[in-house]
Amino acid sequence: MKKKHKPNWFFRCLYLLFFIFISLYIALESGYYESKIAKKTALTEESIKKFENDIKEGNPIDLDSYTFENHQDYSNNTTSAAIFIGEKVEKFMSSGINEIFNLLKSLVS
Repeated sequence: MKKKHKPNWFFRCLYLLFFIFISLYIALESGYYESKIAKKTALTEESIKKFENDIKEGNPIDLDSYTFENHQDYSNNTTSAAIFIGEKVEKFMSSGINEIFNLLKSLVS
């Protein structure tokens, strides 16, 4: 009778993180973010043209009709925790790398 192979959760999480990394990398390289920024720029240029036309025609000017504020706050406890953990990991890794380089420097000199 064969033993059942227990799934290794560490490698499953590692594969998932790798898949997320590859997905984000492909989105970055394909120009997804640049196209979103270009679209916002196009909207701004349209607003400038509309503003200039309203000035030429003497129409009343209302600032709210030319500006677009699409800021959405997505912060919650999960994102706050993720930011906190990310900062701690960054601090730990930076100090560890600095210690390794200091050790190598002391060995070389």
